[in-house]
Amino acid sequence: MLGRLYPTILEIDGLLADVPHDGYADAVAALLQDPPAVVTLGGARSGESATSLIARARAHWREAGFGLWFLRDMRDGGFAGWGGLRRRELAGGRVVEFAYALAPRLRCKGNAVRLGQAALRLGFDSLGLREIVAVTTAENQHALGVTERLGFEYAETVDRPDGRDLIYRRTAAAHAAA
Repeated sequence: MLGRLYPTILEIDGLLADVPHDGYADAVAALLQDPPAVVTLGGARSGESATSLIARARAHWREAGFGLWFLRDMRDGGFAGWGGLRRRELAGGRVVEFAYALAPRLRCKGNAVRLGQAALRLGFDSLGLREIVAVTTAENQHALGVTERLGFEYAETVDRPDGRDLIYRRTAAAHAAA
């Protein structure tokens, strides 16, 4: 059942986290075209990319019962980005990844860490996951700091056609011991 173990809506210290829906299309499109926002997302994308992102995120929720939340800043109602857990293929295997993208005005204020803490707690304690990964690049210093603060440990580097990904892992045992 959708949301039984991983809520479809919750508040995380001033951010309203909600299941993706079409009402976010314009805000997602604007974020995907904002140069400071997309520097770590592979560059600017079209409005069609926003529609596709929303559709994929919604489909993930239907199939897995969890997924990325879309975020609003409760102080001003502005779109804040997205984040949460998602399944993905990585280095020939299927993993669950903590992923996020925040609007530039909300970065470096602890929001990514608080979002990650909520997602990890729900992933391990409610969904019973044994491991969650985080994927970033060596250039994304902000994301590297977030993964370290969340207790992820470096596991490996994976080459892809246009660069390299650093893979970090956090296990249920490490979560329980923390």
